[in-house]
Amino acid sequence: MRFLRFLLKEFIIHGIVFAVAGTLLLSASYLLSIGAPIESYGEAAKSFFLLITGSEDFSAAHPGFSSGQIIASAAAVSLPLTMLSLVILTLIALSGSAYAVTGRYVAEHHKNRSTERFGSVVSLLSSVLAAVPLFVGFWVLANAFGSDAPFIIIAFITVVLGGLSWDATNFLKADMLSQVGSTHAVVFSTLGHSLGRFFPLPETYSGYLFSSSLPRFIPYLAGKVPAIIGAVTIAEIVFSFPGLGSTLLDALLATNTDLLVASVFILLCVNAVVAFFVKTILFLIYPRWYEKAI
Repeated sequence: MRFLRFLLKEFIIHGIVFAVAGTLLLSASYLLSIGAPIESYGEAAKSFFLLITGSEDFSAAHPGFSSGQIIASAAAVSLPLTMLSLVILTLIALSGSAYAVTGRYVAEHHKNRSTERFGSVVSLLSSVLAAVPLFVGFWVLANAFGSDAPFIIIAFITVVLGGLSWDATNFLKADMLSQVGSTHAVVFSTLGHSLGRFFPLPETYSGYLFSSSLPRFIPYLAGKVPAIIGAVTIAEIVFSFPGLGSTLLDALLATNTDLLVASVFILLCVNAVVAFFVKTILFLIYPRWYEKAI
């Protein structure tokens, strides 16, 4: 029953219903903002119906765009770039928080604050990078690589600039540091395990603290998915990728309501898919925590 409730809540309500209702609301808002005639709402609704039913040519006014082509653009660019950004965000947060808690341990038990000081310098540098507008980093990268910029570099800039990695690292670091003085952490630190200075590996001090923070960190990541997708959309526009970002921009510039409806719907679907993936991990590992956290 718990699994069925999970599917109902995350796949049906937060997935399908979210994508459909969000598309209708955003499309109606767009039509309202441009002062479209009342019949345009009916045409947009018809186009959306043809899209979700898998029509080969869902647009009567602008033929040539099939639902398969729109979905393919998401599968080829938007979804992989979003997932890669999420992975890089997670790795940065894990490394930064592991270094912070081991630096605190070394400072308290060995009176050596060099690690802690270096961590403070890195944290300051991260906060400076987080203050740099995202489009500035994309502009510099586009000048260097053009549309051939590697996905991994784009994903790295996506999470480092604008504050995503800085915020994620501080969230996890604060949660892990809050456990340093707890009884269970003190006892574990006396068992002779390695510190796990650069990554919270299993059976290390930082890994032990991270295992306690994981049920809170996974919902945090799920909440960051919309921000990542927004940044990925900007990247697609800057680098002229045939993804949903450039498709959405073309639709806005051409006032192509059919293409706009399709782009918004698939973007919301990508958001729902990635969020569902993250929440599924939480449900499978910590089902009781899922009930509390989501």
